[in-house]
Amino acid sequence: MDISKKSLLTPAEAAKLLHVAPTTIRHWAQIGRLPFISTPGGHRRFDRDDILSLMSKPKSNVKKNISILIIEDDKAFADMLIQFLENLFPHAKIQIAYNPFDAGDLLHTFKPDVVMLDLMMVGMDGFSICHRIKSTPATANIIVIAMTGALTDDNVNRIVKLGAETCFGKPLNFTLLKKTIKQLVEQKKSIP
Repeated sequence: MDISKKSLLTPAEAAKLLHVAPTTIRHWAQIGRLPFISTPGGHRRFDRDDILSLMSKPKSNVKKNISILIIEDDKAFADMLIQFLENLFPHAKIQIAYNPFDAGDLLHTFKPDVVMLDLMMVGMDGFSICHRIKSTPATANIIVIAMTGALTDDNVNRIVKLGAETCFGKPLNFTLLKKTIKQLVEQKKSIP
């Protein structure tokens, strides 16, 4: 079958389309740069549109100098998220805070447009961080996107009431996250 007509591609087919080695495709999947689904047999399959999006320039008119602060105590997850965001916004300034001291400092020195905030962290309470961001005039306009491994109606309602724009469950749906960030940043830009 012609791979240009297939909607789901194997790592080898994806690699052929992108002119890279299959190990590169597997690495990109592992670090979150390339979304995939797993077959019942545990094999990765890649959506043809996701592969093609890597080949084309971003169509978004999101400002090039967007700044994103990730507040997350899980280093491996934060590193994977930064790889995804760097791919989505190649010109973005991105910082990570692994602890509450760095989070407080970066909120005022880095001045992010978007905060990706984990709700459940050791030594940090994402709910209180969101409350501080949204109740402080200097940071109240920052877009807060919450993330949690405990996605319950109670947690979602609580964080949205505190001012977060939305809350995602972990593992993240990267296609939806990409769409959401672009929409929120573009909405914020259109407000005078």
